Amino acid sequence: MDPIATSVLYIGHDDTAPVVRAALELASPPGVARFAFAHATLGGNDGLDRVSAGGVDVLLVDAAASREGAMDVLVRARIEAPEVPVVMLAGGGDAEQAGAQAIQTGAQDWIVRDPLDGPLLARVLRYAIERERLQATLRQLALTDLLTGLYNRRGFLTLADHHLRLAPRTRGLLLASADLPELERVNAQMGRDEGDRALLAAAEILRDTFRASDVVARLGSDDFAVLVLDAAEETEDVITPRLRARVKKYNADHPKARLAINMGVARYDSASPPIASELLARAVERRQHGGQRAD
Repeated sequence: MDPIATSVLYIGHDDTAPVVRAALELASPPGVARFAFAHATLGGNDGLDRVSAGGVDVLLVDAAASREGAMDVLVRARIEAPEVPVVMLAGGGDAEQAGAQAIQTGAQDWIVRDPLDGPLLARVLRYAIERERLQATLRQLALTDLLTGLYNRRGFLTLADHHLRLAPRTRGLLLASADLPELERVNAQMGRDEGDRALLAAAEILRDTFRASDVVARLGSDDFAVLVLDAAEETEDVITPRLRARVKKYNADHPKARLAINMGVARYDSASPPIASELLARAVERRQHGGQRAD
């Protein structure tokens, strides 16, 4: 049986795509997993749509002609499909600088395009995939809450600081703070097991309310937070009624274990960029003073 092919999506020039395809084909001798190559142009949305749809093992972005365009693709890819590693192709006299910028922006690795070394490119792509999988495993072990499976405080603040650095390249960013105002009463009157069930239900409601690409976390006790990525101006107006609808449905289905969730939202301000803990503090304050309640 032949080894399973590694799916590579190259986003770059039409003229360069055949060169990259040929280099990868030559770097895949019999018995070694081959590369399934696909190509999309740098200027359109087709490539990112394919990445978001799934089935791409590694993304190869060509920065030789337009570093700015390539960095925009990199940022959007890390937001829309953070599990897919990105490798940057850099060319010209500023290849080192472009490669360093790519790494800082979230790429797993970079390689010089001219001349293109097929075996080296194949190794870089395979190593990028393995590193991404290893890092995902480590993040899962160290940065998640045991009860809900959401990110914990450490994991949330780590990812939030990373996304805040990318925020100026996106439509915006929101941070929502939420809590369960009735949890203390539930624990006292019905026991910790019922309180844990309420926390699990709240976690599921928040997952369902926000997008898969958003970062949902349980920070401790009944405190939750959500980092809403690439948030347009109208996003906040959409979130609140969606949360209320989810909580209302849950309460209708579970009349003996009703939930209430308070939420406050703070928007990232590019004019005065905050760190994650500062933006979280703003969201908490808005939740505690005039936040929205869903019950």
